[in-house]
Amino acid sequence: MGAWGYLPFENDDALDWLEELQASGADVVRSALAKASDRYVEAPDGAVALAAAEVTSASQGNPLGDLPENVSDWVTAHGAEITAEDVEMALEAVERVAGEKSELAELWDDADEPEWRESLDNLVERLRTALQ
Repeated sequence: MGAWGYLPFENDDALDWLEELQASGADVVRSALAKASDRYVEAPDGAVALAAAEVTSASQGNPLGDLPENVSDWVTAHGAEITAEDVEMALEAVERVAGEKSELAELWDDADEPEWRESLDNLVERLRTALQ
């Protein structure tokens, strides 16, 4: 896992995905969220899904502190394309990445980094706020 921190944009997979995000609209976010399906979620797919969930939350006015500049720019340009259905999809994706069928969850649990789970709880709370 090429990660230097537990936050959604602190890993190589998410940063690679941000390059794809810059060239697209909301469909790239939806596609990334769909990577966290009912099957076993591999770590790269989980990292991308969490980054997309963070973009979704930021698009609803609930960002995680300081976003990378390219994410802020994307939210300004395309954030209005993110719908309540996308927020629900993001919630489901975060739950799957945090669940039993997730390589990323296994890796972070093995690393004994409770901050990762706390960051997911925070993301879920911000996404739920967007639905109220």
